[in-house]
Amino acid sequence: MSKATLLKATLAVHAVLATLVAADAKRHGRPIGKWVALTLLTGLVGVVVYLRSGGDEELPLDELVDRVELE
Repeated sequence: MSKATLLKATLAVHAVLATLVAADAKRHGRPIGKWVALTLLTGLVGVVVYLRSGGDEELPLDELVDRVELE
């Protein structure tokens, strides 16, 4: 698999994940922009942070990221 193909596949997966996060955020009345941006940039990490946030918008995004343990 070439680097270009891998990059295209990664971008496609990130776009699909961002679309799913945006749909869920809209359904739950949560801000969409920051979650889509985070998911586009980080992929699955953004999804995990979004899910772990649980709709608690009182916590800053950097604190939510610190809660996620990547093993």
